[in-house]
Amino acid sequence: MNAVRIAILAAAAIAAIAVAFFVRQAMTGNETPQVVEAPQERPAVRILAARNDLATGARVGAADFYWQAWPDEAVAPGYVVEGRGQGIEDFAGSVVRAPISQGEPITGRRLVQPGDAGFMAAVLTPGMRAVAVPISAERGAGGFILPNDRVDVIVSFEEESESRRGGRSFVARTIVENARVLAIDQTFGDGDGEEVVLGETATLELTLDQARAVSLAVARGEVHLVLRSLTDNEGGPTLVSGGEPVVSQSGVDDADGRRSSHVTLIRYGRARQVALAGDE
Repeated sequence: MNAVRIAILAAAAIAAIAVAFFVRQAMTGNETPQVVEAPQERPAVRILAARNDLATGARVGAADFYWQAWPDEAVAPGYVVEGRGQGIEDFAGSVVRAPISQGEPITGRRLVQPGDAGFMAAVLTPGMRAVAVPISAERGAGGFILPNDRVDVIVSFEEESESRRGGRSFVARTIVENARVLAIDQTFGDGDGEEVVLGETATLELTLDQARAVSLAVARGEVHLVLRSLTDNEGGPTLVSGGEPVVSQSGVDDADGRRSSHVTLIRYGRARQVALAGDE
C-alpha cells in the first residue's frame, strides 16, 4: 500500500469521527430535560372519631372522642368535621345506640342525645324497664331527688280496720328498695332569681316484676320515694315481697264519745297495739 492510499484512509477516518461527533452534539442539544413533578399532598380534614371501643348503652363524655385526620374526598355524609358546626362538647352526655370501634368515625346515627327519641331506651340496662311514678315535693324527698339517685318506693293507703268498733287504718308498705332514678322532670335555678320548678313525675329503672308491683302501688294509694345515701346504693333494685313491718294509725270513738287513737305495729304476721301520747 502506497502512501497516498494511507493518507486517503486516514482522512476518511478523521472525517467519520468528526461527523459522528457533530451528530451526537446535535442530538444532545435537541433533547428536552425531563421535569419530575413532586407528588401533591391531598388536602385533609379532621373528623370526630372514637378514642376507645364504645358499647351499646354506654354514656359517653368529651374524653371518649378525638379529632382524626381524614382525606377530604373520603368524608362521607354524616361525619362530624372539625370547624363545620358541631364540636366534641356537643356529644358529651350522649348514649351509644350501636357499637363503635376505636378510631371509627362518629355519626349522629350511632349516638342518642338527651331529648332525642329513643334516648330513654338506650339508657336502660338490658332486661330492665322504665316506670313513671307521680311524685310531689312532699312525696319526693322535698325535691332533692335527681337522676342516678337511688330510692326506696313506699306506698301508703287506707284500709278497713280489723277492730270491732271500726275506724280508719292507714298503712305504709315498702315495695322496692334501691331503685335507680333514670329521669325526673325537675330543674333548679342558678341563684339569679330564676324560679325553681319541682318535678311531678320520676322515672325508675325496675325489673318487670318490680314494675308490676309499683304500678299496682300507684293505683292503690300514694307513692313516696325515699332517698338513699350514696354509700348505700350497691347492687340493683330489690322487690320486697314479705316480712316488712306495716304501720297503721287508727282513730275510733269509744263508748263515752271520746276520740281514741293508737298505732298498730305488724311484723311478720304478729300485731301489737301501742297507744299514742295523750290517750287515757
